[in-house]
Amino acid sequence: MRHARIRNLLGAYHDGELRGALRAKVENHVRTCRGCREELAFLRKLDDLPQPFPEIRAEDRYWASFAGRVRRKIEAQAPGAPSIEGREAEMFKDSFVRFEGGFGLKALIFPLSVATHAVLVLMLVVLPLLKSGNPPRVEVYSAFLAPPAPPPPPPPPPAKKRSSSQAKTRIKPVQAQSMSAAGKLVAPVEIPDAIAEEALSDIGVEGGVEGGVEGGVVGGVLGGVVGGVLGGVVGEVEAPVRAIGEIKPPKLIKQVDPVYPEIARQARVEGIVIIEATTDIYGRVQSIKVLRSIPLLDQAAMDAVRQWVYEPMIINGRPRGVIFTVTVRFQLK
Repeated sequence: MRHARIRNLLGAYHDGELRGALRAKVENHVRTCRGCREELAFLRKLDDLPQPFPEIRAEDRYWASFAGRVRRKIEAQAPGAPSIEGREAEMFKDSFVRFEGGFGLKALIFPLSVATHAVLVLMLVVLPLLKSGNPPRVEVYSAFLAPPAPPPPPPPPPAKKRSSSQAKTRIKPVQAQSMSAAGKLVAPVEIPDAIAEEALSDIGVEGGVEGGVEGGVVGGVLGGVVGGVLGGVVGEVEAPVRAIGEIKPPKLIKQVDPVYPEIARQARVEGIVIIEATTDIYGRVQSIKVLRSIPLLDQAAMDAVRQWVYEPMIINGRPRGVIFTVTVRFQLK
């Protein structure tokens, strides 16, 4: 332990405040250090000197006469000055802290103040609830309410009759001399001034006939089938194939967007309707079946898919119908 620290502990050692190992260390150091022994001896001499103490007055008498002694001392130092009572009143006349009575009045005002604040808070909470106004109008739509049926398609326009004026003004074909030999391609020698009109055949009726097929022949063909195709077999109708595996869904050629039902728009209904469609050999949608239903949107989806046209599916050189699934998305904007 350092000498300076031992020297600082000499006073505590002399007063008997050190205990245990620390006291033993100080004693060992004092035996070997002459300066510390001299300082410890000096402290012991100071304790032996007589010290006069003033007489201790009685506690009660001293404090009982304290105010009078202070007043007399002040009056003695400032003769002619106002009394101590006047000075105290002048000193504390502007003080905000008053020690007068009135505890009963405060005890009455405090509960009244608490009750008033409680009433104000209650009014702030209850008044907005009392003036709620008219509740918003809620329109409930049943999910099982079917949309109205679409209007029937308009009737086809009547067939146009060829007017007599067009028959009279018909240009007669001109017999032109061919400058090419049979089976050979010959370059023209000179440019003609006018190109002769080709002869028009009278096959077909403008506007078609009722019950006719596009591309048909006037009067029909012996052994033909309505909707038949070139190379088909009379009376044979092949079942449509399902688009699975190597057979891919046909390519969409014509797409008609669905009409969003007004009842579904007001009810904020949206989603995806999944439909299984079957096309015929011409690529037109022949039949449909709803696989994933949304009641308010099913009819609009089916009406749109019925108008879609796909590229005809050719399998082994023959057209076939196809069964596949389509998705119709309805999304509010």
